[in-house]
Amino acid sequence: MAAITEELVLRGRSHANIDDDGPEVSVVEGPAGRETLALITDMARPMRSVQVTLDYGDRISNAPGAKTPSRAPAVTASPAPQPAALAIFEMLTFVVQAADAASLASEEQRRRFVEAHLLQRLPGKDMAQVERVDVTPWTVKGALVVRVWCKV
Repeated sequence: MAAITEELVLRGRSHANIDDDGPEVSVVEGPAGRETLALITDMARPMRSVQVTLDYGDRISNAPGAKTPSRAPAVTASPAPQPAALAIFEMLTFVVQAADAASLASEEQRRRFVEAHLLQRLPGKDMAQVERVDVTPWTVKGALVVRVWCKV
């Protein structure tokens, strides 16, 4: 402890002998002066000029409230179109390791693979429900992503 105290005392003496040529800084709390307020006002101005923009209705000619008439032909009343038949599928995704991508090159090979290895995992457990089988290489070496589209 004595050595530490001695070192601190010596360090304090060496710092006391150094002349400091830097300015003395003092902080005083008080009302802002004219120079400070002028700088704040100058910084508050926009950096670029104000740009004139169009209202939403004028940017898009057929938008509600548009002042510019639309060039599109007027819509005449016509019978409501019949909704298209929806095709809804459930997609199951599997990661298959140690598979050769060439062995799953054709749709027939992919369907045989699904039937042999994944049929029990499909919702209907029936290949007639399988619409499509996609195979994509995965980021892990030797792994493939197999996506099976099943009709709902």
